[in-house]
Amino acid sequence: MRDERVAVLGGAGYLGTHITRALLAEGVQVTILSRRPPAGSLQAGIAVQLLPQRPSAAALSHALADSAAQVVISAAGAIQGDARAMVQCNVRLARNLLEAAMLVPNKPRVVHIGSAAEYGAQPEGSAVTELTECSPAGVYGRTKLAGTGAVLEAIHGGAVRGTVLRVFNPIGPMSPASSVLGGIGVQLLRQRNLPMPLVETGPLDAYRDFVDVRDVASAALLAMRHEGPPPVVNVARGEAVSVRDLVRRLVQVSGVPARLLERPVLARHRSQGLAWQEADLEVAKGELGWVPRYELHESLRDLWSAATTTVTEWSGGPDQRRSLD
Repeated sequence: MRDERVAVLGGAGYLGTHITRALLAEGVQVTILSRRPPAGSLQAGIAVQLLPQRPSAAALSHALADSAAQVVISAAGAIQGDARAMVQCNVRLARNLLEAAMLVPNKPRVVHIGSAAEYGAQPEGSAVTELTECSPAGVYGRTKLAGTGAVLEAIHGGAVRGTVLRVFNPIGPMSPASSVLGGIGVQLLRQRNLPMPLVETGPLDAYRDFVDVRDVASAALLAMRHEGPPPVVNVARGEAVSVRDLVRRLVQVSGVPARLLERPVLARHRSQGLAWQEADLEVAKGELGWVPRYELHESLRDLWSAATTTVTEWSGGPDQRRSLD
């Protein structure tokens, strides 16, 4: 078995936890770099380096040097909050990590988790490729694109080796309450014993490309092992599905006889206003040899199963707002 050492920035968050689990299952030596300790299920036999609230390039370079990581996977970021927090977590952190990677003697490769929000609105029926012009809507998409831009500039300039995974809408076990389906799951969990359960949400008219979080983890694993990955890779299922239909399917999976109430006043999702998003997966399939394995019904089933068995880990507190979703 190859000797692989990987640092996961944001390894205690939603995507980071699943990426870490996938690495451990492959026998990779993992160091979690995080502002908070990981969940109990990840603590045994794993190295953890706690970072300050706003880690500088120097702090990150010391952490990378101590871990002796050959690759650093960045799964950290903010998905909501004010503009200052978004810039700090999605832009400055990415730039500090790049500077840190260049300061470390062995210059670890960087796998950066980007977001479909970087593309912005697309025509209905179209599928975005990695060459599609980005026109993000909202602070989240703009700050994620700025972070990705910094990574791509460093890659193209030869300062670092690496790739960006543009992850579409990840779902599955431990989906945070800040996501549409994670939030619905929390409501179902809290109301499952009430006589007349009611789930309230914002408008669900959009079509989105959802992908299982465990498939995202497998893509990260392939990207870190690929000798010459393309600079940007879409990670999705390659099909746009109705958000309303998926929410209804989650309610059905839960077995909770809940009524669904859509209220415009609750529309605060980070990609609101984008009616359609679907990914083209030719680069992921052809260059990385990656294809999604999990069907959406499996993702919904396992989301609900995790909700009912690991409530404390899954439902999420303030730190979930800082984990990439």
